Amino acid sequence: MKENKKKRKLRIKGLILILLIIYIIVTVIFYIINVPVKKIYISGNHYLKDNYLINYLQIDESILKVSKKKIKNKLLDLGLVKDVKITKNLLGTLYIKIEEEKILFYNYNKNKIILSGGDEIEYDNSYLGVPTLINYVPDDIYKELIKKMTKVNDETIVKISEIEYNPSLVGEKVIDDKRFLFRMNDGNKVYINTVNMEKINNYLEIYDLVVNKNGLVKGCLYLDSNSDNKYFSDCEEEKIIDKDVNGDA
Repeated sequence: MKENKKKRKLRIKGLILILLIIYIIVTVIFYIINVPVKKIYISGNHYLKDNYLINYLQIDESILKVSKKKIKNKLLDLGLVKDVKITKNLLGTLYIKIEEEKILFYNYNKNKIILSGGDEIEYDNSYLGVPTLINYVPDDIYKELIKKMTKVNDETIVKISEIEYNPSLVGEKVIDDKRFLFRMNDGNKVYINTVNMEKINNYLEIYDLVVNKNGLVKGCLYLDSNSDNKYFSDCEEEKIIDKDVNGDA
């Protein structure tokens, strides 16, 4: 009798242990299924701010129910987003890595932001440090401007305040219909054409040379020539800097 009681007690204890294990497993599974998104880490974004993206996504599901495909597609609907990579963990953390399209300039006449592929998106005040194209450009030259501006690095683009289509004239004769005037944030002006557009990437180096060699602080820089010489003036009298930025003085 005593032995049967012991066996019965052991069976009851074993059953309780099994039920306890099942309860723990179910509780853990239930917890994991319902873990909310506690943290969202966003990287790679420059123009699209974290708060804007988080509010835009409106994620209110548990971490397991979050669809990476759905989030990616929603972000790609933003014209500025080129690609998205998403990872998540069971602790409730979501990692979103964004690759943005390159912003070239803001077209004032169209009220559009122009991207590197030529696509346009609606303008709003959230885009800072973007050059403004202030006047009309003929279609063929406009397309070339977009193509050439993709070669200008981001560090230089944010130094440009305004872009003005400014063909070079002698009397009424156009001698360079691909020339533009860049008004820089530091107060200088740069004349450049689409053929020599990449020269603007050396703007700071050229400007430092101007200040050191010529003593001019503000003025007009002429980069619209195929010559290696860099022309700088006080916008009234030209001075020639006889130096290639990659060469010796």
